[in-house]
Amino acid sequence: MKKRALLISLLASAGTVAGLLASGAANAQLNLKQFGIGGGDSSAEASGAASPGGLSQLLQTYVGANQQVLSGQSTLALAMGLSSAAGQAQQAAGLLAGGGTPSVSQLTQVGSTQQSLSQTLTQAFASRAGGACGAAQTPVNKQAFSEGLSSLAKGVSQYSSMQSGLGSIGQMNPSSLLQAGMNPQTMQSASYIAQSAPGQLQSLMSTLSSVVQFALSHGITVPSIVKSALGGAQ
Repeated sequence: MKKRALLISLLASAGTVAGLLASGAANAQLNLKQFGIGGGDSSAEASGAASPGGLSQLLQTYVGANQQVLSGQSTLALAMGLSSAAGQAQQAAGLLAGGGTPSVSQLTQVGSTQQSLSQTLTQAFASRAGGACGAAQTPVNKQAFSEGLSSLAKGVSQYSSMQSGLGSIGQMNPSSLLQAGMNPQTMQSASYIAQSAPGQLQSLMSTLSSVVQFALSHGITVPSIVKSALGGAQ
């Protein structure tokens, strides 16, 4: 009963956050003040106050969140005996490990790999529904699974932390940013992030909920950070 109550609480939190994300896109006026970008409400003020360092920080936050998510997906895949999927996650993480500004092409590939891995994990969970494990299935490594769940939740939390800084990127004047010393590739990548991150977060929230369901139904410890990632804690 305690597990069922926890699951209901976690899934309810996930639904609430997803709803807020959907409504926020239509109703909220977002800003980039936390990234040192934008000093007022108008687009002109936002453009004038934009700093190359602010967008670079946003990009670093996004890269860090994706590295955390991929690490979690890789660990979860290994825990489920899916070595090929784990290798895909590690390969995608390598695209973000160079230290420079990733290109739009690299970010697109990372996003595509994340989505594919989420589907692979969900299918693996479904094949073990009800706790049944066929003779050909590798037993789940519960400790590794819990560690992967924790890493995934940390990545989702990082994604959530940057959402309030995405809406104003499209209002910025590219010419002003270039004059301020912004690297063109950073601008392109930041624009991609602004368009893609909200949808990626909702997808990751759904994946996280599926991972939690599987953990609870198989007696796997659910780390406390998961509740925060799903919006159940401040």
